[in-house]
Amino acid sequence: MHVSTKKLTVSAMLLAIAVILLYLGNVVESSTVFFLALAAFCTGIIQREYGIKSGWVFWIANMLLGLIVIPQKLYMVTFAVFSLYILLTEMGWSCLCRRVDEKKRNRMFVILRLVIFNVMYLPLVFGMPKLFLGEALLLKAGDLLYPLLLVGGQLFLVLFDRAYVYFQGVIWERIRRAIKL
Repeated sequence: MHVSTKKLTVSAMLLAIAVILLYLGNVVESSTVFFLALAAFCTGIIQREYGIKSGWVFWIANMLLGLIVIPQKLYMVTFAVFSLYILLTEMGWSCLCRRVDEKKRNRMFVILRLVIFNVMYLPLVFGMPKLFLGEALLLKAGDLLYPLLLVGGQLFLVLFDRAYVYFQGVIWERIRRAIKL
């Protein structure tokens, strides 16, 4: 497989930026989710710019490097889920663009995103609720724990998707023009 110098350079720079963002998520505890989401957006950039295979290679490299460098390994689970969600939704969009007419595409894409998110999110909610709330909050939430986590997760999905679409459409496009990709 032939990889261009520009592709390799951009991928390496984005990998470095993603790892720095992951590390910042460990340092600035109050903004962990923000930094993990930004790092995951780098995976989406690579997939949109260079294709699905490059996106998966970038995700694997990012996971391996993150596991070596990042002190808080549990954050890597969150990052993995964010990035995996982006990879799968981008793949889904590509498939829908090839196979579905424009009228049905957006509606099917919303359903696809909900399915992908909930297939990844629900096992985490029921299997590892401590990932979302600390021990003290788990005890206080009681019977409301799962309904709160389920509704909160869906709201987070909407926010995450909107942020990703804005990032790709506005911020990355400006950067892309500036670096002449």
